[in-house]
Formats: sequence, structure tokens, C-alpha cells
Amino acid sequence: MKNYNELNTVFLEESAQVIRPEQLTEYSLETPAINVLTDFLHVQPLLMELDVSVDDARHMMRKVHVRSVLVIDSDENFKGLLTLADLESRSALSVATTAGIKRQDISIRDVMTPRAQLKAIPLSELQSAKIGNLLQTLKHEGAPHILIVDTSNRSIRGVISSSDIARRLNISVDISKRANSFKEVVGILASGQEY
Repeated sequence: MKNYNELNTVFLEESAQVIRPEQLTEYSLETPAINVLTDFLHVQPLLMELDVSVDDARHMMRKVHVRSVLVIDSDENFKGLLTLADLESRSALSVATTAGIKRQDISIRDVMTPRAQLKAIPLSELQSAKIGNLLQTLKHEGAPHILIVDTSNRSIRGVISSSDIARRLNISVDISKRANSFKEVVGILASGQEY
């Protein structure tokens, strides 16, 4: 094995403070949008398989303090997005009631948003955008989370969360779910979310 030189060390002073990423950048609506991307090149996304029960999913998400997870099948193909709001809404109970089963017997496949219903922002679009553009897009889409895709290799590169933006800007961000059909309006009303 190659010989390596020892690095110099110093004693820590009593007043040493721990720096956090949020302290390094002062965030505003004009901050580059890329700064709030949870980039899957650097952060392992939380993945769950379709057959995980809604109760187990809620427990796992609360335990690791996340509000959304990517749903995959047994071959690790992306199938949809699941949010904590999906699990805690009345629609989960409605699905169980309609199917004639107990709530704890339904899986996340029954309450997640399927891939075909999701929209994403191309990474190339994000690279020239500001946080203000992201908030406007999230409000227009009525979604608290939006995926970022790398169109060059057709992969999901990351996720943007309105709660992350709100925390960094130190503001309140209210994203109300947007309905695109009468059926969705009924679903939103049944779940107790604002429309």
C-alpha cells in the first residue's frame, strides 16, 4: 500500500459552530431552482414496493421524516409517487370501504398517484429557473411535490418539495390540489383537501 502523509490537526475552540447547508445560501424567490432539488445523484431516494400496506408505509415515512416516496414494482420499475397526505386522507378509507376491506388491508398501489398521472420538470428547464418559477409551477399543478427528469437518459433525477422551499424561504406555502375532472373534484372533496 502507498504511504500517505499525515494531515495537520488543530484544537477546536469552545465557540466552534456547526454549519448547515441552509446557512451557506440565503434563499429568495430569485435563488436558482437547482438549489432546492433533492438530487438522486447525491441523495438516496426512499423507494417502496406496490404491495406495502398503507399503515406500514405511513409508519416508515414518519420514522424517516419524509413526505413522499417513489413507488416501484418488484423489478424496480418506477410506478408512481406516494405522499404522506395520500396515506392520511379520507380517500384511503374510501378505497377500503369501496373494496369492502379494512383500511389496513389496502396497499399503497391503491392510494398512490400512478406514473401516467404525474408531471415532471425536465432537468434542462430547472437549470435556468428560479425558486419563484418553481412555486408558480407547483401552485399551477396543485402538487406539493414535483419530479425532475433527465430527458437525455429518461431517468428520474430528483424531486422538488414545496415544504423544502417553504423551510428555506421561511414562509408558508399553501398548495391546494387541483382537479382536472368532475371525478377528481369528488375525490378531493371526499379527502377533505381544499379545492
